[in-house]
Amino acid sequence: MNKSDINVSSLPESVQPAVRNLAELLLDLASDNLQALAVFGSLLSEDFDPKRMSIRSVAVLEKMDLALLDRLRSHGPRLGRRRLQAPLFMTERYIDQSRDSFPVELLEIQRLHAMVLGQDCFESLEFSRSDVRLQCERELKANLITLRQGLLSAHKDAFIGPLLAAAMEQILRVLRAVLWLKDVESGPNAAAVVLAVEGLLDWKLAGLKNCLAEPAKGSFKQFEQVYRDIESLSKYVNEISA
Repeated sequence: MNKSDINVSSLPESVQPAVRNLAELLLDLASDNLQALAVFGSLLSEDFDPKRMSIRSVAVLEKMDLALLDRLRSHGPRLGRRRLQAPLFMTERYIDQSRDSFPVELLEIQRLHAMVLGQDCFESLEFSRSDVRLQCERELKANLITLRQGLLSAHKDAFIGPLLAAAMEQILRVLRAVLWLKDVESGPNAAAVVLAVEGLLDWKLAGLKNCLAEPAKGSFKQFEQVYRDIESLSKYVNEISA
């Protein structure tokens, strides 16, 4: 591959220069070891806000190379200023062998990604429903623990907003996986994802919807509503037959 193979045409115009720069840098540093580069996540949804959301990517290598990571880390501050998160580095073998241990993360990449370089090794991935259901259960329960511990550390209400924002990113990933388990399309944005999950339930996810509508706010009341929604989701996922 060379720099003429880079394709950012399917990405929002506001991020195309940054993603192209990342792809060029990886080609320079990794050379023939770089097999593919994809961007994924909120960047490709209607929710994407380039002023506050980071650009997530995954680089597929022929073989893992820690020296490459060492060379790349010196570019971290410059990439960070362009809202580029450090890429996830994987090999095709690692991806294949992780379908049972990290299915929710790989499922998110599969369902919401765009190739920038190389062949797509995510589109054809297959997942066990039982593996996905189990990780959804684990993620929701872990999120409840994280929220409880985070609340204890949030000695000012101003810290609750960022705590909930971080939780929402993880919860949306799980919600998309729950929809996959039920063969339901997840929709073009976060609100559509929550609405689609509500369609599976006997109750409303008012806390999650409120958190999406007013992400900058943070109060104990909002925290409590989100927490109760996640508790209810955890119970629902426990009862799914995979």
